[in-house]
Amino acid sequence: MDQARVATSVRKYFETTSFLDGANAIYIEQLQDRYHADPNSVGAEWREFFASIEDDIATAGKAADGPSWKCANWPIPVNGELISALDGNWTPNAKPALDVPASPPIARPASDLDIQQATRDSVRALMMIRAYRMRGHFHANLDPLGLAQPQDHEELKPSTYGFSDTDLDRRIFIDGVLGMESATIREMLDILRRTYCGTIGYEFMHISDPAQKAWIQERVEGHANLVKTSGDEKLVILDKLVEVKGYERYLDKKFVGTKRFGLDGAEATIPALEEILKTGAKLGVRDVVLGMAHRGRLNVLAQVLRKPHRAIFNEFKGGSFVPDEVEGSGDMKYHLGASSDRELEGRSVHLSLTANPSHLEISDPVVLGKVRAKQDQNNDIVERTTALPLLIHGDAAFAGQGVVAECFGLSGLKGYRTGGSLHFIINNQIGFTTDPRYSRSSPYPSDLAKTIEAPIFHVNGDDPEAVVHVARIAIEFRQRFHKPVVIDMFCFRLYGHNEGDEPAFTQPLMYKEIRAHKSTLEIYGERLMSEGVVTQADIDRKNADWVAHLDAEFEAGQTYRPNKADWLDGRWTGLKATNEEPDDAGGTGVDVEKLRFIGERITALPDNFKVHPTIRRFLDARRASLTSGDGIDWSTPKRSPSGRWRTRERPSACPARTASAGRSRSGIRSSAIRTPAPATPRSIASARVRPAVRSSTRCSPKKPCWRSSTATRLPNPMPWCCGRLSSAISPTAPRSSSISFSRPASASGCGCPGWSVFCPMAMTAKARSTPPPVSSAICRAAPRTTGRSPTARRRRTTSTSCVGR
Repeated sequence: MDQARVATSVRKYFETTSFLDGANAIYIEQLQDRYHADPNSVGAEWREFFASIEDDIATAGKAADGPSWKCANWPIPVNGELISALDGNWTPNAKPALDVPASPPIARPASDLDIQQATRDSVRALMMIRAYRMRGHFHANLDPLGLAQPQDHEELKPSTYGFSDTDLDRRIFIDGVLGMESATIREMLDILRRTYCGTIGYEFMHISDPAQKAWIQERVEGHANLVKTSGDEKLVILDKLVEVKGYERYLDKKFVGTKRFGLDGAEATIPALEEILKTGAKLGVRDVVLGMAHRGRLNVLAQVLRKPHRAIFNEFKGGSFVPDEVEGSGDMKYHLGASSDRELEGRSVHLSLTANPSHLEISDPVVLGKVRAKQDQNNDIVERTTALPLLIHGDAAFAGQGVVAECFGLSGLKGYRTGGSLHFIINNQIGFTTDPRYSRSSPYPSDLAKTIEAPIFHVNGDDPEAVVHVARIAIEFRQRFHKPVVIDMFCFRLYGHNEGDEPAFTQPLMYKEIRAHKSTLEIYGERLMSEGVVTQADIDRKNADWVAHLDAEFEAGQTYRPNKADWLDGRWTGLKATNEEPDDAGGTGVDVEKLRFIGERITALPDNFKVHPTIRRFLDARRASLTSGDGIDWSTPKRSPSGRWRTRERPSACPARTASAGRSRSGIRSSAIRTPAPATPRSIASARVRPAVRSSTRCSPKKPCWRSSTATRLPNPMPWCCGRLSSAISPTAPRSSSISFSRPASASGCGCPGWSVFCPMAMTAKARSTPPPVSSAICRAAPRTTGRSPTARRRRTTSTSCVGR
């Protein structure tokens, strides 16, 4: 124990005196000399040490000065500014020639608290950026009239995320978001407010595809992606506004009180359409089919499709829009369509505007069908980017008419895809005489597009540069991702529903603002003058030149006559009308032997193919009727033509393999086959469609379901059976596995062609073991209770509708 205590004592003594090594003697003596001159010039520990040893001050000073034999003038000092600049040892009177900045302080290692604070700042900053992406459009300056009071919610304030005024200039790591590796809160807010809370409101965070969402973020965020328009582009926009506004004013002056459904208040529509066409041409669009209602149609015809102004003036004066050689009745000018070819960006693009009656949105499916046909003609059946459906809507009609929702619902299906439609909403903020709050339940008319995850770009119509900017982004997105896009342009309607209405009767406050509001042309002209792009004299000259052009066209319209060559050209060349019955209508019949051959093929089943017993009876009956020529039911002619058609796909599902009546289906499922997971849209797009095969091992008549058989088969409704499927269909299944159903002749008392598929789970064991004959097909109007459970019996007794009627 004594030795241990001694060892411990020695160790402690060494630890407290080890610094008194001879190598440190000169340094310690110099510190002691400084201590005697000024005790505060050394640290507290050194003061305590020197006070404890009580050395003589003179002795300590001599030790610090060096040995007594030291030569006073040795070593010779090497001086001069160059040497001092190299070693840093400046003499007391020497001064550096240049002010050399002091070296930065040595960075100390970050503590855990510093790392935690930096991480917290980054996370909170990203949360704030996400809030602007999701909610910024609610705070954007979209309404040209400023009718709604701006709301200042806390969700976009830095204080909501823990940042105070003292934090606004502290740099925070954001890892490339907004195009910057790090930024201050002040810099972030500047970009976010200009991007998401300016005259554009972006809605895209509802999109589930990360690639589409990331593309939009990269396209709109950062300093480089703010709305920037060159001087030449500004002049092009100004020229278009002069044409649009001048045309509406000219019509109002020449045809006072005549209905024209003008574009006054929404003039930026035409520059936006022009940008869509030009950018689309660069990206491969060769055909554009437009559909729209009345509002702005005359301006679109004249300024976009380049229909001669003289032709429109002639129609205003009562002239016909069709040549004398072409039969047909006339229609109102703002219902008419047209077509033309334009040179855009060095490429020829065919434009066609479909005619439209007063049903506003009824042209939508017509446009989509026409575009799809053009794509098929161009053999563009995968990406479908060569033809563009461009639909122009009113805000109330877009939100209120169901055909819009139906078109959106079909937009992603294989038989209806068009590579994405581009929708432009002229949001007048009024529907006929109805305020939006009384016509829809959603904040925007465009909210319907969220059901298919389409991006939506809201924009202020009084900022034509912003309108053109979103039009460019919209067509780029469509061409890249082949999905619908919506532009929602907030504007106003200068007059009533038409030029003869007085809107102040129903919207006095709104039209008080409209009467005092400047036109888009005046606002944009003042903006360009303030930027030094044009002068007032330039704008006046442009207006005068345009009026002179319209005057000349107006005079030419006095004698204008439509040209037949302009009416029936292109693919319609050679089409003519006749009042006489043709001598030969052409052969429409099919040889009997060919019909029998088709009948054999459409009633044949593959070997080892398990099928529902009722279906087999249908097939046998159909085969027998086709062989003998007697008792052919009505569904046989319906199915036989499909045997002659060899198409790539079947757009309409109901008449094909998914009809609710078994006799009308062209495909069946095996009773012993299970369906794998549904195919993805892209795999379906490139696959050859094979008719599906239907199964029914378990039945629940009231529960419809959807199944797809393989990646190359589309889903099929099973309204009469929710089958449990037990094995996978091979993708190499023979094409002969697709056959037509047969409808046997009815033997029911009322004589109607109705029937009922037999349900094995609802029948008694005896009935299941002994399938009924073909002649016992059931009419719903004739109750049948034999061989059924009490529940099925009650259900059958209460049914009185006839299926075939």
